Amino acid sequence: MTRMWFLLLVVTACCSHAVICCSYSAGTSKNNVEACLPCGNLTECVPRSKHCDNRTDCSNGADEENCGDNKGIPDSLESIPLVLRPFAIPKHCELQEVPSMCSCSHLTRIRCGGIGLTDIPANISVQVTRLNLEMNLIRVVEVDAFVGLHNLTKLYLDHNQLQTLEPGVFSDLSNLEWLYLNNNQLRVLNAQAFYGLHSLTWLELRWNRIHTVVGEGIWDNMPMLGILDLESNLLSSLEMFRGYRNFAATLFVRNNSIEVINDLALAELTQLHGLDLSENKIAKFPNGVFRNLSALDLLNISFNPLQVLQWNLFDGLEKLGSLDLRGIVAHNMSFRLFRPLRKLEHIYFSEFRYCGFAPRVRRCTPNTDGISTFENLLANFVLRMSVWVVAIVTCVGNTSVMIGRSIMKHENKVHSLFIRNLCASDLIMGMYLLVIGTKDYMYRNAYNEHSQQWKESLGCQVTGFLGMLSAEVTVLLLTYMSVERFLCVVFPYRDSRPNVGQATVILVIIWLSGAALSMAPVMSPGYFGNFYGSNGVCFPLHLHDPHGAGWEYSAFVFMGLNFVSMIIILCAYAGMFISIQRTRRSIGSPLSLLSDMSFSKRFFFIVLTDSLVWLPITIIKFAALLGVPISGSMYAWIVIFILPINSAINPILYSLTTRTFTNMLGNLVEKSPCCARKIKSGRLRQQKEEAFSGATYTTGVASVLRPVKCFKVKRSSETEFSMSTVSTPICSENTTKAFVSTIEIPDVVHRSSTLNSVPEVPSLEISGKESETDLDES
Repeated sequence: MTRMWFLLLVVTACCSHAVICCSYSAGTSKNNVEACLPCGNLTECVPRSKHCDNRTDCSNGADEENCGDNKGIPDSLESIPLVLRPFAIPKHCELQEVPSMCSCSHLTRIRCGGIGLTDIPANISVQVTRLNLEMNLIRVVEVDAFVGLHNLTKLYLDHNQLQTLEPGVFSDLSNLEWLYLNNNQLRVLNAQAFYGLHSLTWLELRWNRIHTVVGEGIWDNMPMLGILDLESNLLSSLEMFRGYRNFAATLFVRNNSIEVINDLALAELTQLHGLDLSENKIAKFPNGVFRNLSALDLLNISFNPLQVLQWNLFDGLEKLGSLDLRGIVAHNMSFRLFRPLRKLEHIYFSEFRYCGFAPRVRRCTPNTDGISTFENLLANFVLRMSVWVVAIVTCVGNTSVMIGRSIMKHENKVHSLFIRNLCASDLIMGMYLLVIGTKDYMYRNAYNEHSQQWKESLGCQVTGFLGMLSAEVTVLLLTYMSVERFLCVVFPYRDSRPNVGQATVILVIIWLSGAALSMAPVMSPGYFGNFYGSNGVCFPLHLHDPHGAGWEYSAFVFMGLNFVSMIIILCAYAGMFISIQRTRRSIGSPLSLLSDMSFSKRFFFIVLTDSLVWLPITIIKFAALLGVPISGSMYAWIVIFILPINSAINPILYSLTTRTFTNMLGNLVEKSPCCARKIKSGRLRQQKEEAFSGATYTTGVASVLRPVKCFKVKRSSETEFSMSTVSTPICSENTTKAFVSTIEIPDVVHRSSTLNSVPEVPSLEISGKESETDLDES
């Protein structure tokens, strides 16, 4: 016997120690191990993500038990079947008297619903157990209407026109368990009307006009009351419940007119099981208002205009199992707020980001914002892989262009400066994606334990700053370059081409403007709140909370500034294309078809990429502001795929596909030993062909000249144009054609003078190698 007691003590101690370990691991994290919750009373622990996932992981199946939220229902009501099976009880009637126009079924049930009754029928059998009088025209219930109905257990008087209940009207219904008085016109509850309802467990008074209670002891008349539903009435306070220490019901006061709760209104309801105060007008709870509700199992304070939740608001609620905080955006949400709720199993927020404050809760809703889940910063495998692919493509492409532009010879310095800055801006977007991918890897399978710390950290603020800086600087650079290109094409001989110094000043202004736009939310936390930390990817589109802190600024940047820039870019390229088409038609170039097709494709892809980025973002942001629900997964795809489109494709559009880069690549190939012999023989053959064909062309240069402009061609020893004469300025179409006929143009210039040769930056004069570079850069 002694040995048996000793073994029992050892087993008990081991089990207790295991449970304590499980409880500890549920609230802490070591080596990025996900929070572990116990398997009922066993020594096993299972990660929270495996609870209620429709797969049994605990050996006793406890991880899939009690997944539904039935908190707040008293034990006496949990076993009551809400729907009786039709085959459990015979449908025939055993009552001797049934009122006319009424029906009888299930032995002792009478149904008189929806038949236009104005009074309670007089000939109701005393054996009746359920009486349905809903959806009639009953205004008054006489005092003796239910006399003798001692067997009645359920009474339905919903959807009538009752305005008052006479004292003692239910006094003979000593066995009544359910009383439904929903959708009537009751204004005042008379305490004496409920005298004698000693067995009542469920009282429904929804959708009336109740604003007060007359008399005392109303709840003492119903000592077994388990559920009291006063939803959608006109109650302005909870004073009617003061002094009822034995009130053990679940109280629903949803959608009333309560603005202020007295600090003692709930102090004596120590046996209260559930409290629903949702959809009222409560702006603040007094200190310690819930402190004495030690038996409370359910609390719903959702959709109240609460801005602040006191740090000790939930102290004393040791048995609370379900907490609903939907519709509440409190700026002081913290871990301390939920620390006393050690038995909390279900918690409800409007935003997934708040779940990080309650890491020990078994079920938190919503369990994802489309971007992140409890386990991972990026919700699914495709996102986790895609962020690395897009980041690497963006970084490699932009780095290659920056290196290539730095080592290229005979490069237009102004144009190259703008392209390098564009690549630098796009490279920052790649760095932003790399940070997000790295954090997702670091927090893999344990994100919920780090989510709030990450979103409130300096690292998230810096990451969000980099993402927004890249987006805005890229937009401003593309806008300026598009306008400059438009002026170059439409007014090719203007005298205001920026030099390197002026271009540097313009770039400094653009970068400072982008930095100011990105830094403003950090410099004013009082207005912006946690502007960058509203989600795990730290980018402030704010689709999930479109009217949160700083929403006006977010709308101004992403709907105003960026959308206007997109329109300017679109108009600039449309104007360029129209101008070039007119010039082509006026001079009748034989190369217009092929060159127009090439240039049209280029215009199309430049405008398309800009539109694919900012047009969807503008539309979705506008829809979110109008209240259209935006799925969280769409937010993730926008940040990972749509937003970096420009950053990934800009190197291809603006550099890697230009003639300069392709020629450089061709030169590298030509210099390779394996190709040297073949290229030499090809050049000899080409020289023989040119000897017979000649090299005088009269139409090539016309593609880059505007005949209505007056200009002079400068004689230079470095020019690739050989001039037979340089005379008076050219001022008309006829003189232009005559002048062009005297110019001998090498074959290389003739072949490059197509629509593909529209300069990125305008050229003031057609001279030297700089002019040829300008023609190739578009």
